[in-house]
Amino acid sequence: MQTETVRALIHNFALGDIVRVTPVETSGNLAYSIEASTGIYFLRLCPEHGPRWRSESEIQAEVELLDHLAQHIFPVLPALADKDGKRVITWENHNGYLRAFAEGEPKLQPTLGEVETFGKSLGTFHTLIEKYKTPHAREHVWDPEHTKRYFMEDKEILLRSNLTNAKEFIRIVEQRLEALYFPENLSAGTIHEDLGKRHVLWRDDTITSVIDFDRAYYGKLVFDLGQAARGWCFTDEWKTWSDERFRALVRGYEKARRLTELEKEFVRDAIAFAILERAISFALRYVLDTHDPADETFAWSSVTEHLASIDASDLNFT
Repeated sequence: MQTETVRALIHNFALGDIVRVTPVETSGNLAYSIEASTGIYFLRLCPEHGPRWRSESEIQAEVELLDHLAQHIFPVLPALADKDGKRVITWENHNGYLRAFAEGEPKLQPTLGEVETFGKSLGTFHTLIEKYKTPHAREHVWDPEHTKRYFMEDKEILLRSNLTNAKEFIRIVEQRLEALYFPENLSAGTIHEDLGKRHVLWRDDTITSVIDFDRAYYGKLVFDLGQAARGWCFTDEWKTWSDERFRALVRGYEKARRLTELEKEFVRDAIAFAILERAISFALRYVLDTHDPADETFAWSSVTEHLASIDASDLNFT
């Protein structure tokens, strides 16, 4: 997208003079930082097709979720409204919104204390979104049932590709997905789904903002915890699972929200599901987009080493 197009899309927002528009690299969205006389802003638009495409209604749902969290003083950055009160921006089948630029940096090598701090933030988040549904619906859902359905289509793409060990990769994923079961009475809400380290920004010891809610959907809270554990509890460049980090995560979480005994029973499967879902994502990203051997390696390591680590772990909650 040309700079002039970005300027035209934001012309009705009270930003003052636009000094500079700079593209920001993301994992699929169109994104720009906008330096204006009133501050620095961030524009995110979905791609025009593919798994990251979002309808105008889905973007509105994300805006509603951010509003709900901001009203409860959770560290998010709500969408800005233009002079006519409109908050969803649409351009040629790309939908998104404008917000303040997120200050802070992710902690990619967190200490145990920082893992615990994040855990408490996750527990707080879950208290705020439990049973909460946005007025507008989210069409993209990433729970086990939808993931199984998507994979039935995706595996044909993988079989026709140059993915190393494609048949074995598919066999493991299908077998593990089929074995998953989560009771209907597990607590649910509008979860983030992607609370890895890069989506939590810090200044010193304080979390300044939680970002990137474009995968949010109404699902079981334990799925969110599983994805968070996957993201925060592997160490040594994803080589080693840390039970110590997991205990720190849960210790922090339960300072804000107590896990139910039923949730504890299904946390291991939730982490395994998170690993499988991301393994599929990285395999498809390798085949359809990046052709980066690191993506292929991560997908294969996920279904072999990462799953084996979870299977063998204590997952002690105390």
